[in-house]
Amino acid sequence: DDPRGIVWETISGLQNKGIVEFTPTTTNSCIMSLRMTMQLPRAVSLLFRTMNPSSSGASNLENFLKNKLLKWTLEMFRDVVKADLAFERGDAELGDALFGAAE
Repeated sequence: DDPRGIVWETISGLQNKGIVEFTPTTTNSCIMSLRMTMQLPRAVSLLFRTMNPSSSGASNLENFLKNKLLKWTLEMFRDVVKADLAFERGDAELGDALFGAAE
């Protein structure tokens, strides 16, 4: 069994689901591919439409999701993975620091 990805669907909060796949490129790195869908609350959707009525708010919403929400979420994920690796290598201090930063 050689898992190469993660599939998820939220059970609370902002409704989203997706899949992330990791394709090894070398022994120490990989390419990460992400597909994700979200169902925004109606009030949030209306807010973005109001901010950019000519394009139904799509560009504002897309920019926010990519540059803020997704970037922040991926950075948190990275820190959790790094913390887990630090714990595995016996560096509890670094693992605690990274895990604390991700919380």
